[in-house]
Amino acid sequence: MKTAFGVDQLNHPDVIRNPYPYYDLLRDQSPLFGYRDFPPGTMPGVDDPSPSWVVLNFDHVAAVAWDHENFSSRDSLQEESSAPSLMLVNHDRPEHTRLRKVASKVFQPASIKSLSPAVDALVRQAMDEFFVTDRPVDVMTDFCAMLPSRVMAYLFGMPDDMDRDVRNWATAFMLSADISPQARQAYNEEAMAFFADHVRDNMDRISKGEDPSGPLLNAFIRTEVDGDRLSFEEIVRFCMTATVAGAETTSFYLGNLITVFADFPDIWQDFVEGPNLFDAIYKEVLRFHGPPQRLFRVATRDITIGKADIKRGDWVACFFGAANYDPNVFPEPYEFRLNRKNANRHMSFGYGIHRCLGAPLAQLEAESTARMLRERYQQIERAGEPVWQDVSLLNHGLASNPVIFRERS
Repeated sequence: MKTAFGVDQLNHPDVIRNPYPYYDLLRDQSPLFGYRDFPPGTMPGVDDPSPSWVVLNFDHVAAVAWDHENFSSRDSLQEESSAPSLMLVNHDRPEHTRLRKVASKVFQPASIKSLSPAVDALVRQAMDEFFVTDRPVDVMTDFCAMLPSRVMAYLFGMPDDMDRDVRNWATAFMLSADISPQARQAYNEEAMAFFADHVRDNMDRISKGEDPSGPLLNAFIRTEVDGDRLSFEEIVRFCMTATVAGAETTSFYLGNLITVFADFPDIWQDFVEGPNLFDAIYKEVLRFHGPPQRLFRVATRDITIGKADIKRGDWVACFFGAANYDPNVFPEPYEFRLNRKNANRHMSFGYGIHRCLGAPLAQLEAESTARMLRERYQQIERAGEPVWQDVSLLNHGLASNPVIFRERS
């Protein structure tokens, strides 16, 4: 690392592992120009990202993320890449409005809540399979990696033995796997081919009066708003979007949640004694160890943010993770606090019209996991140093997270 830290060094492995001190070095200078990195689905080693502006303080991130008129979510590099564009994430109005109306009905709270028994069963099965009491367990290699993939496979009616495929597709698309461009492309093509066949088969079953497989896939196919339904291609791409985002981001979140329980014994004990604290813990983990770190926008006209004159067509990287550590909004951000009055202002699910629709599903998996940990174990102890992934700044999460679960006496 150079002595004078700049935005061109944000991709250094040391930064990716623990970006927050480096955000602190740059936040007061935001916006800054010269950062290069890859949107989800693009190909390191093949695609060539443009240099971008970086916004790091809370107000600047909020301003860019909220202003969907002047900062487009359409990403030319992602669109020109061989990978499929993500639904909603890469759409602007009016198309975004139409798609979100349908997707909002699919992800309405009552529908997600109805999935609780199935999610509980998958959590219980994964804990029975992967956890061993009183012995070190690396929760990232199995439980955190596989549970979200199994949930997504269930939601789309996929065979149980495809959980590893879901995991591979997600890590390849979301750039957290250090693999060759050829392997990444192969996973993308494999995923899209599967979903195309799977959606077509299930649409045929519905047309014959048969029940489709998978509650989320069923909802994508059947949901209608104001006479509008998703097209075949839109359903396929929604399946891809939900799968790669739901499997990868939730995997990192579960690992980060367990890390908090292991590294802050007082927090764990408070939760053991008061399960009603989960909501506060959940929100503060999203701020303190929120997986999503940044997404790109593209300026649609010349505009000034802070002291920066941003030109039409310039890329702007919104660093949600840096906003979560802005001391002007979250005092003493390096302290894990359950009494933050503004905890719900974290930006780990985005901001504005692009706020993540899948957030309730991620919370359902996290809440089920936390509840069963509390029911089963007296303590969660650190069994070795956690190793934070250093491949991509798209997500902040662990590559290895060894802990010991102490059974209740």
